[in-house]
Amino acid sequence: MDIDIFQGIISILVILSLAPLFAGMVNKQKAILTGRVGAPILQPFYDLQRLFKKETINSTTSSYISRISPLINLVTLIIAAAMLPVGFWKPLIRFDGDIILFAYILGLSRFFQILAAMDIGSSFEGMGAAREATFALFAEPIFFFTIGSISFISGLTSLYDIYHSIQLTNISYEVFILICSISVFMLAVTECSRMPVDDPNTHLELTMIHEVMILDNSGFDLFLYQYSSYIKLFIYAILEISFFYPFSNQSYLLGIVIFVTGSVALTFVLGLVETITSRYKMKNVPQYLLFATAIGILNLLIYTFTK
Repeated sequence: MDIDIFQGIISILVILSLAPLFAGMVNKQKAILTGRVGAPILQPFYDLQRLFKKETINSTTSSYISRISPLINLVTLIIAAAMLPVGFWKPLIRFDGDIILFAYILGLSRFFQILAAMDIGSSFEGMGAAREATFALFAEPIFFFTIGSISFISGLTSLYDIYHSIQLTNISYEVFILICSISVFMLAVTECSRMPVDDPNTHLELTMIHEVMILDNSGFDLFLYQYSSYIKLFIYAILEISFFYPFSNQSYLLGIVIFVTGSVALTFVLGLVETITSRYKMKNVPQYLLFATAIGILNLLIYTFTK
């Protein structure tokens, strides 16, 4: 087997196996920061096992859209994970321009989830779908004005090449990358329905975004949605961690250390943010996303005209 293909397969397996663990670590950090013992870090695995064994009950008003959407949601995220550079390893799917496919394969996942929520016929799920579509409109530019700005500066269009073009050798470029990482973090909490945009633990339909869209799902369908949400969170975590690899030093051991250390540090940051912040009012979420887009644009302009 070709070494690049082997590395790509291992990368996907790492993402698929560690995604629930990463979510469990975030929840554990939140519990510790609020003075609670909390659930064990393996709780997401237990939840997935429980849902996998349960019967799936479909709404009488739903069509085939609701039945295929959970599977499409998972498959699209696995494809996105296959395009993701994990440390020094090359992804399984890699070609010039894959940054565009990566962005819109995630958009396809969202599209089918929105369709399924509307297909159920529930007013609450339709409300959540409308919110998801609205906030996605504001969130998409953040990706292209952060990772896309690095692509613009480097002249590269593959995610692997874009990240490996990062060389933290001068202070202005280091500041540029730091600001990009802040924008991506703000994008991650939005796309993954975390605080302060959404509360993943709430059960009040009027205030939910992601969770309200899957209220009528159960059993294996809910297993697919839940597992997909863990993978999506870990995908954005890897995008964040990859900003800080010393790509000039091709050391696989160093890469593993940074990956593990960065993942643990990011769980702490996410737990801290979700502990000390409250959920924004719905009308303030677009302002939050526009702020992330604005700092991305300003960051690109400042670096371009001062380098």
